[in-house]
Amino acid sequence: MFNIFGMLVALLIAESARGTGALGGWIPPAAAAVAVAAVTVFLYSLASHAAERLQLSRLQVQAALARAVPGADQMAEQDARQREALGRYLPMLRLGADAVVLTVYLALATYFGWVDYVAQTWGVPRHLDILPNLLPYLALLAGSWLAQVRLENALHGPAWRPWGFVMFQVRANAMTIAPIVLVNAAYWAVLAYVPLVKDVREAFLYSEFVLMLALVLPVFLLMPLVVRAALRTRPLPDGPLRRKLEDFARRHNLRTGGLYVWETGSRHFTTAFVIGLVGPLRFVFFTDALLRRFDDNEILAVFAHEMGHVRHRHLWWLLAFILSFSVLLLGAEALGAMLASPGAPLALVVGLVVYAYAVFGYVSRRFERQADDYAATHTSPELMAGVLLKIAQANPAALNRTGWRHFSIRQRVAELALVHHRPQVRALFDAQRRRAMLLVAAVTLGALAALAKPVREDVVSGFATLALAQFDQARLNNAPSDTLDTLAERTIRRAEAMARLDREYELAALQYRGVVETLSGRPTDALEQMAGRAREFEAAAETDAERRKWQDYALSAEATAVATQRAKAKGTPWLDEFREELRKHGRQVR
Repeated sequence: MFNIFGMLVALLIAESARGTGALGGWIPPAAAAVAVAAVTVFLYSLASHAAERLQLSRLQVQAALARAVPGADQMAEQDARQREALGRYLPMLRLGADAVVLTVYLALATYFGWVDYVAQTWGVPRHLDILPNLLPYLALLAGSWLAQVRLENALHGPAWRPWGFVMFQVRANAMTIAPIVLVNAAYWAVLAYVPLVKDVREAFLYSEFVLMLALVLPVFLLMPLVVRAALRTRPLPDGPLRRKLEDFARRHNLRTGGLYVWETGSRHFTTAFVIGLVGPLRFVFFTDALLRRFDDNEILAVFAHEMGHVRHRHLWWLLAFILSFSVLLLGAEALGAMLASPGAPLALVVGLVVYAYAVFGYVSRRFERQADDYAATHTSPELMAGVLLKIAQANPAALNRTGWRHFSIRQRVAELALVHHRPQVRALFDAQRRRAMLLVAAVTLGALAALAKPVREDVVSGFATLALAQFDQARLNNAPSDTLDTLAERTIRRAEAMARLDREYELAALQYRGVVETLSGRPTDALEQMAGRAREFEAAAETDAERRKWQDYALSAEATAVATQRAKAKGTPWLDEFREELRKHGRQVR
């Protein structure tokens, strides 16, 4: 239901595809339309072939049983085994469909330039482009859902209408992408309406990451309201069941902000989930099918399972893992730059995605085990086991299938019995979970260690860049001369601190000093020094790449001298003039 991993990979593809599009004009939307149609037809044809085979098998069995044909019972058993096998392999088929969808989206985003098309043709600003960038991916995903509902109905009977199933999936997956869209939209608003933040963002490389983190927590706190609006829900009616659930939460000091029925329209989709970091904004949702099929005591066991997630703070772990993954992405980027290998950044990101998939799944399965244990302890092991087996009746394949975030139902029932009769096993399960969480902490600390040097450089150089921006802004606003002198001295002082970092920053410091002194009307030879030092470094370079880098710095010194004089004469921002001068030479500002 929740295509979390696929959505994250699609977001990584969209981010890495910026500026890579080889084609333009009408080609990106045309390619997207053709791709969506082709993938939908391909996947639906495969699903229809499997569904028709199931239907044919069912009709053959029914005809054989009606005519009492010898071997009819064996045919029925074979048909049941075939259906169970398809149900067991259905998640693998979904994974294969997701792989096809992501591969096609990768081609659309990069080679066909969909992401660049959104930015350049549609003019969607950065950070508001999440949904437009993902539009082909979501359309491809919808095509795979049409194939999925064909198989679902063949296996379980006509439980879904195709459009109803697609809309159900849209609403469910909206919960996955909503936090990302909201954080980026909030970040865009801050940039648009708080000028100082824009200056800070341009000065400090990691400021965007820090601000994003600052926005994540309030967005996560408000997410339950978004989820409640995205899904078709209604409050759980007042009555004995509601009072029983509220009494359980009250007795165990577990606060909830509301109990809701999720109206899915399905006869088989029996599930529940809790969302919310704090009590007043913590909601528990039960599907309509679950409320129809389970009695009040069974629903209480399901509710106790969800409260187990609350008691053990699993939702806070999810937030911590997201923050950890963000830090790891930055660490991988920093490490890739240190390795100075063209393929290193991509290899590190791919490895990181695999790590996140494996570790998150490993820990999530053990969190589910812990929630099962909590429910069994506070209701009864027999009741909780009965609930799990009843779920398996609706989905027999789940009995023996271990998923990404859940153990198989057979294993979960066996472990409930094991912990009930051998409580010391709980300590072994706890140790598994703690080791995995310690691994996440250790890897995150390793990423932070890799970031130590880049962050230090970013802080030192960022303060120098911010001081230069403030000086230039004051100049444009005709600030008093004493104010300009103070800002100029601050810029030069911070540039001197930046010069001590390494040779590249030494050249940048000379550039900043040259700009400030030129715009202030002071005599300066800083830009000549910058060009001279760049040529010295070029002469000592050992590789062509190094030589080209120092040549660019020499060119930057010359472009800065021309641009600064023009900015002073015209009263325009020096950075705008510098960028324009570099464009004349076919370069971009570094």
